Amino acid sequence: MTYCPQCHLVHGEDQQFCQRCGQPLVPAQTVPHLPCPNCGALTYPGQNFCTACGHQIRSRVQGPGTSRRSVREPLFYPPPSKSRNLQGWPGVWLAGLGVLLGLSLLVYFWTREPAPTTHSLPFTPGHTYQLSTQMDNLQKQVEHIAEKIRAAHLNKDINRFMSCYHSAYPELGRLEAMTLENWKNYDFKNISYNISNLRLIGPNQVNAEIVWNFQLYNHQTKAYELHRAAFQITLEAIGDGWKIRESKELGYS
Repeated sequence: MTYCPQCHLVHGEDQQFCQRCGQPLVPAQTVPHLPCPNCGALTYPGQNFCTACGHQIRSRVQGPGTSRRSVREPLFYPPPSKSRNLQGWPGVWLAGLGVLLGLSLLVYFWTREPAPTTHSLPFTPGHTYQLSTQMDNLQKQVEHIAEKIRAAHLNKDINRFMSCYHSAYPELGRLEAMTLENWKNYDFKNISYNISNLRLIGPNQVNAEIVWNFQLYNHQTKAYELHRAAFQITLEAIGDGWKIRESKELGYS
């Protein structure tokens, strides 16, 4: 195999230039593979988590001028623009009213009883929670599942692939059969993904949208293909971690 040092895409032996950027390719054997600092397993270029133990890889350098795009949605709205100064007595009256209201709120929060500490989130059906710490942890869980699926496709490891899905996932046997059939017809050369619209829908469930980009080698046509697939997934926390409970295809090209 050959490898693009600019785009980090793997190509076939007969390819000399990158299909994406046109840069000359180098032998894949010359690309350094760094071991996981936690378990020692080999990691892939652009990988953020070890697929064997889930350890986050922070110190890896992907190449000059390249970095993985952040797929985390902003948790807060942008700050409002500065309003114009009020002129005349109406402005002074409104400013005084604002100061009085601020003092009242300060006294209220200072004198009220502190709320009891809790380690669980209250849940009201249909309400979406935007707590930064909780959402950061959920983002890492979704990324961990995506990294396991990515590694399973690259290595054609059906056990690792199926371990990402809940035992109650609809038509689990059909999913396994379709995956094995795809692996017979295609080799997965490069896989990337973007995660967005992460939201908590229950105490143990989270929704997210994930877009996959695949570079495949078709055994029948002897050609490389690029495909894009978007899914809305529901993950559920069970005893041994988070699993995909449901998924809905949003588009494929």
